[in-house]
Amino acid sequence: MTAPHPQTVVPPTFSRPNAGVPRLAFVMEQHLGHRTYADNLRAALGEARDLRTYWIPVRYDTTSQWWEHIPVESLRAAWRGRCEVRRGLADIEVDVCIFNTQVPAMLGGRRARRTPYVLCMDDTPRLMDSVAESYAHRPDAGPVGWAKYRYNRHILQNAAGLAPWSNWARASLIDNYGVDPARIEVIPPGVDVSAWQPADHAADGPMKILFVGFDFERKGGEILLQAFDTLAPGRAELRIVTQSPVPTRSGVEVVRGLSPNDPALRELFRTSDVFVLPSVFEMFGIAAVEAAAAGLALIVTSVGGLGDLVIDGVTGFAIDPGDVDALARHLHTLAEQPALRRELGAAARKRAEVEFDAGTNARRLVALALRGAGLD
Repeated sequence: MTAPHPQTVVPPTFSRPNAGVPRLAFVMEQHLGHRTYADNLRAALGEARDLRTYWIPVRYDTTSQWWEHIPVESLRAAWRGRCEVRRGLADIEVDVCIFNTQVPAMLGGRRARRTPYVLCMDDTPRLMDSVAESYAHRPDAGPVGWAKYRYNRHILQNAAGLAPWSNWARASLIDNYGVDPARIEVIPPGVDVSAWQPADHAADGPMKILFVGFDFERKGGEILLQAFDTLAPGRAELRIVTQSPVPTRSGVEVVRGLSPNDPALRELFRTSDVFVLPSVFEMFGIAAVEAAAAGLALIVTSVGGLGDLVIDGVTGFAIDPGDVDALARHLHTLAEQPALRRELGAAARKRAEVEFDAGTNARRLVALALRGAGLD
């Protein structure tokens, strides 16, 4: 596997003494990894004095109104989201809006798109349809599906800029929606690399393996357990952070109740040696970025956006989904060669500092937004 093409855009300082401070609205969905992304983005821009920022959370949980009598939950949620977006933007004047997915931009209607807007995304609707089974998603078909596709295409093609998280999502924007490549810049989610610090890993003792995944089955938890069982007792310890039920096994610790950026979660990363995410499918995988920042050797599947997050043989290993033998082989190698796992982890940390720093990538996103709005 080859590394993604490096980005060459240098973020400006946004000095505009004759035009005032740029005003940006960040409309942020709050579920799963998108909440982590929104939190990291807000923290990275929190001290910016050359920007005025407004943060509008979209939780799809607006309380009791007439639409709560709509019998279909998906339609109720869509209307809740529409109201949250429109209410959040109603009383502010901004120069550009940034959405962390295209859904709020679609639901918010003209009010959400009355100023230039930039869309971030870990996937596209067509990509989601292509992996529908993995996410228990039912693609729309017939006239409804065609109408949604045309509407999404309109929103994507008319964005002032697009910031997909991965090259996988970038390719779909071009191939499936005809978006001009010149308006696309791959900007992956970042983490605070000063907070996610590596530890000095001792060579002795069992190798500590870490898995973090809410959806244990889709993220390959069962595959990891099978590979872990091939290691001799005492050679490794497995830490699993999940909310799903996990079979009891010797040498396996299951941790529950941790939230993104929780200090206890960071400590698990800091004190582990190897991070494994053998997902059946994955849109991106922010936990793998956190593992890289923590200086862990990575073993991940080369699926979706996850394929961008490891350079095979340099920062870790890439495997095919469901390949228990390959995963077991790499675990045996790393258990037997502490120096190799430290070498891979150091390379992963160095790459995180360059490509996955939250501050740098937040500024790249703002630069894209200001260029798209003609404010650079």
